[in-house]
Amino acid sequence: MADPTLPQPGQPPPTYTLNDCLQLALERNFSILKAQKDIERSQGLIITAKSTLYPQLDLSGRLEERDDDLLRQSQEPTLQRFRDYWTIQLSVTQSLYSGGGNRQQIAIAKLEHESSLFQFKATVDQVLRDVKYAAYTIVVNEAQIAAEKQTVDLLTKEEGRQKGLFDAGRTTRFSILRTQVNLGNQQAVLNQNEDDLVSSEIALSHLLNIEWPRQQSPFNPPFLINVALDCPPIGQIQVDDFVALALARRPELQVVDRQIDIAERQISLDKATVLPHIDAYAADNDARDQIYSSFNSSINDYAFGLLGTWYIFDGFATKGQVITDKATLGSSYVTRDDVHLQVQNEVREAYARLLNAQSTIQSQTANVKTAEESVGLAQQAAESGYATLLDVLQATIDLTSARTEEIRTKQTYMNAMADLEHAVSLKFVDWPQNKDVPATAQPQPTPAQTGTPPAPVPPGSAMASPAPATNAPPAAPSR
Repeated sequence: MADPTLPQPGQPPPTYTLNDCLQLALERNFSILKAQKDIERSQGLIITAKSTLYPQLDLSGRLEERDDDLLRQSQEPTLQRFRDYWTIQLSVTQSLYSGGGNRQQIAIAKLEHESSLFQFKATVDQVLRDVKYAAYTIVVNEAQIAAEKQTVDLLTKEEGRQKGLFDAGRTTRFSILRTQVNLGNQQAVLNQNEDDLVSSEIALSHLLNIEWPRQQSPFNPPFLINVALDCPPIGQIQVDDFVALALARRPELQVVDRQIDIAERQISLDKATVLPHIDAYAADNDARDQIYSSFNSSINDYAFGLLGTWYIFDGFATKGQVITDKATLGSSYVTRDDVHLQVQNEVREAYARLLNAQSTIQSQTANVKTAEESVGLAQQAAESGYATLLDVLQATIDLTSARTEEIRTKQTYMNAMADLEHAVSLKFVDWPQNKDVPATAQPQPTPAQTGTPPAPVPPGSAMASPAPATNAPPAAPSR
């Protein structure tokens, strides 16, 4: 499948499928790009934390020209004979013991990196759902515009028919005015739907990071959408299976778990500040020999040993920091319980909306056919004198309402499916032939596990039953 192309000036706008929109979002969305940069930032934190394991090498020097008064006032002529002076020192220090602080800093940095990977996956899931929402909204707005145009056409024809009857003396001017009022109302609804379509197209262009041409009319979008609200069936699935899968796979839960580990290790890191710290050091120093007049003559000395530091009393600063970190840890536990319950509620809510929409679609499809037949019968009855103009107008409005409700029900179904995919953090595979016996669906690798953004889900794909997932952190995505 060819990669989607971006809009080009002077060229016809490209038409995007749902797969194209998802692929463009993975490559260009601002939130995903920022999440990738956060992964790079966390990798830098690991390198910084590991620096304590390696020797620290310092080179310092000093070159100076001393004042004449200083030379005259000196009581040690052998040390102050010459105005020019220089010294160079090379020193090496190595941390031997830090009370466990170095080890905790490295562990915290690694946990931060894992957290950024899971946060990246959460961002990807959220963006994909938003793109689906925006694409479905455009399709619904276009369908509502088409339905309203059909209603406007029917009312326009009815207006002409009423004018013909009025000219023939078979009706009153009131019937013409009543038809014109209804026509004006439907035209206003049509204009509002067109405004909603523009807003939804702008929202999708922002998600895809596609700039709207400055000189282009807002009613001429830079791209077109070809997405079908096919509403694939879901078969018979137990909601508890989805709840279990969501609790195992949702990256937000993994992020909270890492934050708890970080808070626990931060307490140990703070306690390490009041423990002894021991460093090994070695230094070599070269300086100008003050005895000889040559500027290049020098003397060399060196030193090595151990350096110990122990903060016996710090004014209870460490105690206060430990109390703060313990409160942060307690808050993280509360957050985990909150997210845990929120994930379950999201799954159950999306599942319930999916089933309700599935049962409503069939009835609404039949309802549209009934409304279409009702309009035809009302017009025939009005011609025969068995129905009034009010009956014809009401039948026309009912047809518009039925079409609109059918479209909205399909949108509700597809949005609920997108919510359920987001709730379990899994892109579902196609169902087997026996729809009532779900096949076991293997979770697809996360974007961070493969090193690349996740492949978009085909818009026609249906959901399969969940399978247990691993909690291992994914690897960093490659750019």
